[in-house]
Amino acid sequence: MLALYHFAQSTCSIKVRLLLAEKELLWQDNMLVSSEHNHLADWYLKLNPNGVVPTLLDDNSPVFESTSILEYLEDKYTETSFRPFDHYMRSQMRAFLVFVDVWPTPAVRTPSFQFGGLLRKFSAMSDQEFSELIKKRPLKAEFYQSFNKNTGFTQEQIFDSLAVISRTAKRMEKMLDKFGGPWLLGSDYSLADIAVLPLIDRIEDLGLDGLWIEPYPSVSKWLNNAQQRTATNKTYFHGSRLSEQFPDLVKGPGSLSDWTDNYFKARGNKD
Repeated sequence: MLALYHFAQSTCSIKVRLLLAEKELLWQDNMLVSSEHNHLADWYLKLNPNGVVPTLLDDNSPVFESTSILEYLEDKYTETSFRPFDHYMRSQMRAFLVFVDVWPTPAVRTPSFQFGGLLRKFSAMSDQEFSELIKKRPLKAEFYQSFNKNTGFTQEQIFDSLAVISRTAKRMEKMLDKFGGPWLLGSDYSLADIAVLPLIDRIEDLGLDGLWIEPYPSVSKWLNNAQQRTATNKTYFHGSRLSEQFPDLVKGPGSLSDWTDNYFKARGNKD
């Protein structure tokens, strides 16, 4: 029996839920609440020593790191496949999965924290409470130390993250052009699409979609197509988007256009 420990809004959790839904696999829902810090409890750290979500249990054996979980599910549950059969195209998919893990996944954390509700949560903590929270984190302590708990990230830090997201959209645009679309590797929806969809959806939800609307219009079409899939609608239950958790703060597409406009002014043209 499959079971998943996850957060509703975690982009890495959503990534795994997307593949579970696409494969129509049954799984036990072990949803955690991030504010309760269950993922830092001793019992959870025995499953996942990194203290992050998601963690997949398959017959009580834990599998963690979201991309590894995708590959695990592909290897074991082969009734439907989301990897290209062609060896070259499979190599292109794996190269993109590495890119997603190394670049946009950490970059998206910055605007998510700054504009998505967590800054308000942390600023309400005492310095001691915040320090204790950092100490409990086996994997992300450095990230939590990289911002001011009361003001968040600097404009330069935010712009650096937007540059990575813009570069991601550019790479996606090139893939859509090279392989003919409608998906990143051509006619078939794959792990490449599943891996990056939660990140692009998050940036749109935060209101920073101006990063690609004009310079990379094929990404907008790709995102709309991906969001219309049955499995995507099933995966994004209420509370999966920050605009649903923090409607007073997160206003959805286009709402942070002043940030994207200022980013382009500061960093030059949209290429």
